[in-house]
Amino acid sequence: MLKLLVGLALLPSAVLMLGAAGGSLGTLIFREPQSSFPFLSGFASMALAWFCGRFFLVDDRGPVSWFGSLARGLYVFGHEATHALAAWFVGAKVFAFKVGENGGHVDLSHSSAFIALAPYCLPLYSMLVLVGYRVLLWFKPGFQGYILFMVLIGLTLSFHIINTGECLWQRRQPDLRAAGGAVFSLACIAIANGLVLLLLLKALFPRVVPLLDCLEAVIGRTWHFWKWGWQWARIAWMR
Repeated sequence: MLKLLVGLALLPSAVLMLGAAGGSLGTLIFREPQSSFPFLSGFASMALAWFCGRFFLVDDRGPVSWFGSLARGLYVFGHEATHALAAWFVGAKVFAFKVGENGGHVDLSHSSAFIALAPYCLPLYSMLVLVGYRVLLWFKPGFQGYILFMVLIGLTLSFHIINTGECLWQRRQPDLRAAGGAVFSLACIAIANGLVLLLLLKALFPRVVPLLDCLEAVIGRTWHFWKWGWQWARIAWMR
């Protein structure tokens, strides 16, 4: 019950955080179309590939089917790997790691809301691209791969957002129940994804994305929402 109430309290912040992240993404399109073109191209290409494969290129055989199977397998592997990494991060033990095209499972010594929701909140492949690029630059300074890096960041971030949304929409996820219920979990997932997107955009395009202004707007509007709600609740109660 407590997590349900917390989830309900977080819903306005979740909506506002997603709106702030989407607004920052739109700002790139209109204010920095040239410098953000590689990133936006990768982001849009993944979205277009998913849309075409989902609604137009439905085929049980051939390269389209193979690509879809590969994408599902990659997402499932990343999902379960993030569970395992989150468990190791907080000191839990991983006893088994199973991955298939249609699902996977990780056996852990114990779980928590952080471990259960980590795959829905953290874009693992985007993080791997970031780390890989920094390591490559460390070993080979002056490496001319910035455009490819931006394309891959866009691709992997879009991959995470699309597949996470599809995963939550199509199936009932036991992770949400384990974390404290659907309302609490979805609110946390929305806030985390909006925040991660804002942080990544700020890191990639620091002059364009006003991170602090976005966060202040989310906090301020959440406060005004609940202040307005409390005032109306008092008026209704007095009547």
